[in-house]
Order: sequence, then structure tokens, then C-alpha cells
Amino acid sequence: MRAPQIERNEQLLASGVVPVIPPKCDAVDDPEQERWHDQLVRYRKEKGQYAFQNKYGYGLRARVEAQFSRIKRCLGDTLLTRRTASQVQEGRVIANLINQWNAFGQAQCVKKA
Repeated sequence: MRAPQIERNEQLLASGVVPVIPPKCDAVDDPEQERWHDQLVRYRKEKGQYAFQNKYGYGLRARVEAQFSRIKRCLGDTLLTRRTASQVQEGRVIANLINQWNAFGQAQCVKKA
């Protein structure tokens, strides 16, 4: 990691922001300098991947990201109107459409033998 990124991460940590980025599977903690990344790596090695995801709510984050991905694929990633008032209305229409989609429920997958 480059020096500016490390400085930015340390500033965020000092202000109380705790990033929840899963470390790579082959990540190694640095015994000379204790950082949030090293704590995450150690926790993941001790408790396992599923415990890490449960502790930090990573499954919820993944579901939210998947929902945004579906919205962008179906509706596009930009608003079509140019004026601010029109964009507000367009946002409301999109939100109502998404709520209707979610009212149908989630697909239930069943394994058949």
C-alpha cells in the first residue's frame, strides 16, 4: 500500500471510522506495527471467515451491494432528467418501483436430489 493511503487510513481510524474490508486469504499481520488490518487478519485466522463476516455484518453489506447492482443493471446508473426538482421526482418513482419489486419477495432456492 502506498504511503498516502496508509496516512489516510490512520486519519480515518483516529477520527473513529473503522473500515470493514475483508483481508485477502493470504494476508499476513505485521508484528512491528499494530494496525486495524492486522487485527482483522488475526481475528479471521483465529475464528474463521464466517465468524468474521458475522461479526462485522459483511453479509448485509453484500446484500445491499447486490441490490444496488440489480437496480443499476435494470434502470441504469444515471438519472434521465436534468433539473433538480425533476430528479427528486424521478428518485421517488425509482424508489416506489424498487419497493414494488421487493414486495414480491425473494426467490426460494430448493435443492432437488
